[in-house]
This record gives sequence, structure tokens and C-alpha cells, in this order.
Amino acid sequence: MTVYRQENSGFLRQSRHSPSAIAIVIALHGAAITAAFLVKSGAIPIQEMIPIDVINVEPDVIPPPIEPPTPPENPPATPMATDLVIEPLPLRPVQRVETAFNDLPQLPPAPPPPPPPEPEFLQAQIHPSGLQPPYPSRLLRQEVEGTCTVRVHVAANGRVDAAEAVRSTNPAFCEATTGHALRRWRFEPATRGGRPVDSWQQHTVVFQING
Repeated sequence: MTVYRQENSGFLRQSRHSPSAIAIVIALHGAAITAAFLVKSGAIPIQEMIPIDVINVEPDVIPPPIEPPTPPENPPATPMATDLVIEPLPLRPVQRVETAFNDLPQLPPAPPPPPPPEPEFLQAQIHPSGLQPPYPSRLLRQEVEGTCTVRVHVAANGRVDAAEAVRSTNPAFCEATTGHALRRWRFEPATRGGRPVDSWQQHTVVFQING
């Protein structure tokens, strides 16, 4: 028995006589004869054909793949100049602008600052009772009265270290006054800025006989 089979090329060609192929062919023929007999005898009912509406479904159109943009070609590198010489710009002449100022009135010079105040000066002090010298005995017996004015130098320690007569009604009154001043007069010394200093003073002594 000759068996034909379909190959990939779509044509039938005679196959080799293999036992398995012969058995398959006999089985197919037997099945076909049996099916024809059953249909003819009514053992297998013939089903009614149901009409089917056929709808043409358009297949989904798959868009063509998007090709990535072609990267631009790098332009050829421009060679840089190794030595770049920059010419200096010409300098413009500088124009001097003369600004006119109005003559301002000359103000008088400021007065010099006042000198610092002098330290306070306080004269030497003495109680009047300490000024009276002893009455000259001769003039007292003669009941002669008079006056004597002397100028004395008071040292910083309060003592009189110099005395001179300015005027006197009698030389005896002058001698008595100057001697008493050098020996007995004691002053609170003069002060300047709180510090004791030397000073000159003038005093008049009155010689008078009390009744």
C-alpha cells in the first residue's frame, strides 16, 4: 500500500513503507466508515445548523516603532589660536573741568580760648587783738598818741620774716610796731588753690591812751 503525506513544501510525496504509518492509515479509514454508517442509520443525530453573524473585526493597528532621533553629528572642532594678540585701545585725552567756586566771605578768626582760671587766692588772716604792740613807755608818760603803718612779709608757715615801716607819727611807734610784728605776729598763711603760699600784707596800728 502506498501512503502519501504532506511535507513542509505543501506537496504529497510517497513515504517509506513503515508499519506504524500503515496502522494509522487503516485506523483512519475505519473511523471514517464507522462514522458514515452511524449517521446513515440515525444513531448520531444531525444537529441543526445555527446561523452565525460574522462581524469583521479590524485588527488593532500597531503603530510603527518610533525611531529615536539621530544625534547630530559633532561639528569639527575649530582650532584655537595659540597666540592671541589684543591691540590696546588708544587712550582718549583727559579733559580737565575747571569748577568755578564763588568767593565765600572770609569769616573773622575765632577768638583764642580763654586762659584757664587762676587758682583761688586767699589772703593771710590774723586776729586784730594780736596786732597791738606794747605802748612805748616814754610816749605813754608824755601821753602822746599816734599811728604806725607797716608792711610785713608773711611766710607760708604763718610767721613774719620781714617788716618795714610805711608811715608813722613818731619813730618810737614805728620801732615798737616792727619789732612786735617780727616777734609776735602769727598768721594763717595765704593759700592759692588750697596750698599755703607766701604773701605781703599792710597793717596800721593805733596807739591810743584809754581814759
